[in-house]
Amino acid sequence: MKQLALITFEQFIDIDLFLMWDILGRNRDDWQVRVLGKQSELRSSNGLLIHTHGRLEEANHADVVLFASGKEGVPAAISDATFMGAFQLDPSRQLIGSICAGAFILARLGLLPEGRATTHPDARAALHAEGVELDDRPFTSSGNVATAGGCLAALYLVGWVVERLFGTQKMLEALRPVLPAGSMASTKGWLYPASSKGARNIVAVDSLRRWTRTEVRHP
Repeated sequence: MKQLALITFEQFIDIDLFLMWDILGRNRDDWQVRVLGKQSELRSSNGLLIHTHGRLEEANHADVVLFASGKEGVPAAISDATFMGAFQLDPSRQLIGSICAGAFILARLGLLPEGRATTHPDARAALHAEGVELDDRPFTSSGNVATAGGCLAALYLVGWVVERLFGTQKMLEALRPVLPAGSMASTKGWLYPASSKGARNIVAVDSLRRWTRTEVRHP
């Protein structure tokens, strides 16, 4: 069973963590997803208290490591030597990704291929100031590292993980439960309203698949 680690910290953005957690947590047969943090309890930017499942160091042995985001939480995390020093990640054997400002953590850890990433629109200038080349798409990947920008881009990040590990059909199965009512997934990976008579007018998995055409290296 594959081990998936969601990394978070104090003042994380609720939806950035919980959307990934919810989608991935629905499948308990193919993988196990756990939230890892420096403390056993962490509070979100909206004040919700959560209990973590393990220590940050456990991410070093996971098959997949995804970093959450936080306007206040990320700057504090990257300034924390204990937090940053916990990671010895290896993209040659792990899938590694981030949502929104989590890209700052990947940058500081030296994990961004070609120094390129996408992030939340409000964080673009600050990320560029870190020396990162910006990608204006909601999702970008290179090899085993991916970044997503915008809270709902977690769909792309999660889809990338599942497709890389288990293929397109499993990815469609994972995303289908969270799509708007009336949408459906075709075998080609398009998502569109069932009543639209084939009009492919909803951004979806097809664009995700085009953006993630990279050499597959299963951890």
